[in-house]
Amino acid sequence: MVIRFYIFTMFSLLSFSLSAQNLLSYVTVNTTKPYIGQPVQVKVHVYTTTFFTSGINLGNIQVDNALTVYFRSVSSVKKINGKKYAGVEFYYDLFPTREGTITIPSLEIQVETPIEGGFKGIKRTLKTKPKNLTAKPVPLGYDPQKWLVANSLSINQQWSIPLANIKVGDVVKRTIKRSARGTLSEFIPATQWDSISGVSLYPKRAKVTSNKSRTSISSNRVEIVSYLFEKEGAIVIPKMTYMYWNAINKKYYQKQVDSVVVQVKPNADLAMLSSIKKSLQKENQEEMGAEVETPFLIFGLTPKTFVKYVLFGLFAFVVFFKIVTFIASFFRKAYNDYLKSERHAFKQVIKAIDKNDHVSYSTKSHVWLMKLGNPYPTIAQLVQNYGNEEEINLFKTANEVFFKFEKKNENSSAAIKNGLKHIRKKYLNDHQIKNNNARVNKDWLNPKRL
Repeated sequence: MVIRFYIFTMFSLLSFSLSAQNLLSYVTVNTTKPYIGQPVQVKVHVYTTTFFTSGINLGNIQVDNALTVYFRSVSSVKKINGKKYAGVEFYYDLFPTREGTITIPSLEIQVETPIEGGFKGIKRTLKTKPKNLTAKPVPLGYDPQKWLVANSLSINQQWSIPLANIKVGDVVKRTIKRSARGTLSEFIPATQWDSISGVSLYPKRAKVTSNKSRTSISSNRVEIVSYLFEKEGAIVIPKMTYMYWNAINKKYYQKQVDSVVVQVKPNADLAMLSSIKKSLQKENQEEMGAEVETPFLIFGLTPKTFVKYVLFGLFAFVVFFKIVTFIASFFRKAYNDYLKSERHAFKQVIKAIDKNDHVSYSTKSHVWLMKLGNPYPTIAQLVQNYGNEEEINLFKTANEVFFKFEKKNENSSAAIKNGLKHIRKKYLNDHQIKNNNARVNKDWLNPKRL
């Protein structure tokens, strides 16, 4: 009794000491209804009433249908219900990539912290609750192909050569660089180049970069297009308008690149125009071709498709193996049953007759009679009871010729075989009739209830 009370007391004290320490972990966001591409500030909070004896490393978090960027962790102290907590806050930006529900999953956080009054860290695992956001589509009236959410947008334009002395056949490269703060390069939309009469356009692959500091992110998109002037006269390169929506002040902004009028002068040497055009086309095709990355394939299939085929093949093989095993087992059993059957025993008797083997005939005949249920000790008695007078005399004569003199005689062999087949058939029919009558009598004595 004393021992039980001691154990109970120690357990109670231990439970009290553990419960005396509080650990908290939760996730907060600055908005639950962002637009596509709008950054959501996500903070992961981890707190203890004592202190952490080792660092906490969450790294970046993975969220479906969103891109996330980790910035920094900050130590924090706060009071909750009058109790002091020390903790760490982790800062992220989350960018929705499509409309609909986006779930920040439950996060497992490994910490080491002592109990209150202690100093040795104890490993613990904390879990945050999942948090749902609802990403809104691009507002009505705005072009989804031009939609951008950013804190600011700057545009820089450069021409490879001055536009004052352009003549037919000249190629001019135009570079447009857009720098946006508060977003990722994946969200800066591609420039939509307008077609221009008398000018062929050859855009190159865009170059994008993202730059992150401890508190913010910015990105760049650099696009280059080559203009081949094919006709003389005044060529108007139209203006371009870029927009962005500022999520901080909830305002919509436009940035504009003015139109340019180029006076294209004639060129006496027009023969080179065709070769320049072909060269630009080839260069553009190679540039765009390099943009398409060759996916990793296994026997011409993507890994996902290959795994599906392998699993299907394994399943088909297992099914096929089971079917073959079942069929083989069925036929093996059927063959074994046949080897034990009266029919097979009778065929062995016929084979012994064909081989003129009187020793084998005697043995096989005995086995056959056993399969029939031992109705008679010898075949002669079976013939005597089921054969007519002509068959009995014929069988007796043929049997003497065939076995007594041990001579091979086709007529004797045929007479014995035919006689045995007829007598066997007669016996089996008679036996079946008796069985049927016995079954009828049994049913009469024990009628079935309907």
